[in-house]
Amino acid sequence: MRPDDDAFLTRIGVVSRRLKSEAERRLMEHGVHAGQQFILGCLWERDGLTPGEIAGLIEVEAPTVTRAVQRMTNSGLLRVAADESDGRRVRVWLTRKGRDLRDSVPQVTRGLQQDALALLSDEEQHSLLDLLDRVDRALSGEATNPKTRARGDTA
Repeated sequence: MRPDDDAFLTRIGVVSRRLKSEAERRLMEHGVHAGQQFILGCLWERDGLTPGEIAGLIEVEAPTVTRAVQRMTNSGLLRVAADESDGRRVRVWLTRKGRDLRDSVPQVTRGLQQDALALLSDEEQHSLLDLLDRVDRALSGEATNPKTRARGDTA
């Protein structure tokens, strides 16, 4: 069975936009824009990272992090300071306001995930994650990588 030519892209796009919109609505109650929770999460684990280090951890481009950090600095969640050992580099630090969100923001994202998956059984949720991982691997080139195929992975 083959889906319509663009059925997958349409559905994944609709779901992605809906998730982002709902995340934005819920997180804004705490002064956080959708996506910023990932930066906060990195800094809750290890404060004082560089924008490049954050970008690597959350798998986005460094300029994306730089723009988000500027916005978060303007809203009082973060502060930026020159690296003590290399003045050309900056480090990102949580403010008290950013640290105070450590309990509430993860609660919001857990609630969103629970709501989004509410109609799926535990088994279906695991299957969905597996399928999304396989789609991600296919798009990252693993599906055509001979080393990956030699391990017996399928995409």
